[in-house]
Amino acid sequence: MKWFLVAFCCWLAPWCQARTLLVGMEEANNSPFEYIDETAHLTGFHVEIMRAVAGRLSWDIEFRRHPWKRAMKELEEGGVHAVTFVAISPERQKFADFLPDNLLHVSRTTLYIRRDRSDEIRYEPPLEQFIWRWRTAAASGYYMSDQVIDLLRRKAPIEQPTVNQSQLFIMLISNRFDAIFGATSAIERARAEIAGLDEQVQRLDGALFPGKRMYAAFSRKAPDGMAEEFAEAYRLYRMDNAYEELKKRFGMEELAPSPTEFQ
Repeated sequence: MKWFLVAFCCWLAPWCQARTLLVGMEEANNSPFEYIDETAHLTGFHVEIMRAVAGRLSWDIEFRRHPWKRAMKELEEGGVHAVTFVAISPERQKFADFLPDNLLHVSRTTLYIRRDRSDEIRYEPPLEQFIWRWRTAAASGYYMSDQVIDLLRRKAPIEQPTVNQSQLFIMLISNRFDAIFGATSAIERARAEIAGLDEQVQRLDGALFPGKRMYAAFSRKAPDGMAEEFAEAYRLYRMDNAYEELKKRFGMEELAPSPTEFQ
């Protein structure tokens, strides 16, 4: 009997561990995806998806915020079961699983202009033609859409100053550039740093370019079946009105994946 109880406990152990989902994420203000709100509460579109799906599985959940490199190291070593806001790369696929149904959002790139030039600067494809007509810039080191990257490789006249996105907005406001590239969420992140940003800057109508897919990447050292269980529960959650309400709450209608992007 004693031998049987020991064997049973060993068999049960992985499932007990799976009841607490350990989620790593970057220790940064990545609003509206992952951030600390004014009440010191961790929230955001990704955070609430992870909470909701874990709840449907009757799992507890624990978030661990680290500098990005450490979060990736934890994912590789199995210190956490999953990390959010992760794009696929050949290197990461060696230690993490990117299941189609664990896609959280698709980053999209847009162009920003000064509001007082909205009658003057209009966007009509192709993008390359626009680039040659207007002074444009993208912050060096920031990922933009593959279309923008391709233009940079072909030596299109897109300046790449070594600044962050908020500093690039300031350069736009000061008329250093006619239009700048940025993620569709970039203006939300910069509001806290630039007073009156929304009154001075706007997105350029019609200029929207698809970018990278961001996943909840699961460690290959996570308990067997955990990534698949989460993916199935997340798939069912997306059929619920609660998911639609979550998208509206965080203004994610444009960045949430379309049904075909989960395939």
